[in-house]
Amino acid sequence: MDTLDEELASLRRESDRVAESLLAMEDHPGHRLLRGAVLTGGSARRWEAANAGMVRLWEWFDVYRAVLRQASDTRDPAELARLLRGAAIALPEAAVRTLTGTAAPLVTLGDLVARMKAEYARVTAVLAEAHEAWSRRLELLDPLTGQLAGIDSAGAARLRAEVARAHARAVADPLTPDPEVAGLVARVASVSALHRTFSSRVQTLSRLVAEVESVRAQAGEVRARVVAEIAGDHPPVPGEDVAGALDGLRGRFPDVAETDVAAVEAAVGVALTRAREVSAHLAGSLERRSELRGRLDAYRAKAAGRGFAEDAGLAELHRRARDVLFGVPCDLNAGTVAVRRYQRAVLARTEGR
Repeated sequence: MDTLDEELASLRRESDRVAESLLAMEDHPGHRLLRGAVLTGGSARRWEAANAGMVRLWEWFDVYRAVLRQASDTRDPAELARLLRGAAIALPEAAVRTLTGTAAPLVTLGDLVARMKAEYARVTAVLAEAHEAWSRRLELLDPLTGQLAGIDSAGAARLRAEVARAHARAVADPLTPDPEVAGLVARVASVSALHRTFSSRVQTLSRLVAEVESVRAQAGEVRARVVAEIAGDHPPVPGEDVAGALDGLRGRFPDVAETDVAAVEAAVGVALTRAREVSAHLAGSLERRSELRGRLDAYRAKAAGRGFAEDAGLAELHRRARDVLFGVPCDLNAGTVAVRRYQRAVLARTEGR
């Protein structure tokens, strides 16, 4: 009897722990979320099953306590053993139809507790998943409204509406992942960052546009000289209207997209690079002519220093090279060839080559 009494006392203590767990389940934030929302989709289906499981848990707990009360009231050891250890509990929801009607299977208290634990685990898993999913979704969605604050544009208004719809989806179906949230977060971040940085980016663009115009102006002056003095085809100075593109951005703000600003930044960057390349190419033609003239003078001085100042052959080669380099327009290719001929002739005489 002592063993049965001890077993009964243990089951009573367990009953108190079960009651505490069921009350905690009722107060779970996931339960409050699901029962208070108009659910749709997968969340509605899973909550229906979980809610049925919660009802079943309370019904089983009532059966469990009723058996313990019967066990506490009996004075018959055999009856106590039957209640605590025997298959004495009928579960109506598990009844099966037989030839003569329906029969509910009989289970032991241990079986009932095992069923309750399994059902409790299933239910609380759904509650925990709902709360965690909802919390994660809120962590993403809640800051978006603040990020869009103060941005008065049609694009921002559309994003606010999308945020509201995503929030409503999160409430109605927290257990179903929302693939649109990540993209929404990225787009809001882009708009917010653009709004914060637009002024500084425009200032940077203004400086670059001014530099483009300055380089182009210098290139234009150099080109006019090159065209007049150097023979050949020379690249035109680029003329893309980057200043107009920048003015267009200013005029459309705040209804501009990141892609709009990035496109103008790219265009200005390309224009500046191209202007510098053309300027360098044009200036290079004049520098090449100066370099050839300097080399010609250097080798003439070398020839004179070695006693070949009156060499007729060298004088003729020098004259030809000088005529090309100081002619207008100057043919740089011909000038290069002429200077090399003179250079080889000087070296042949002065160094025995």
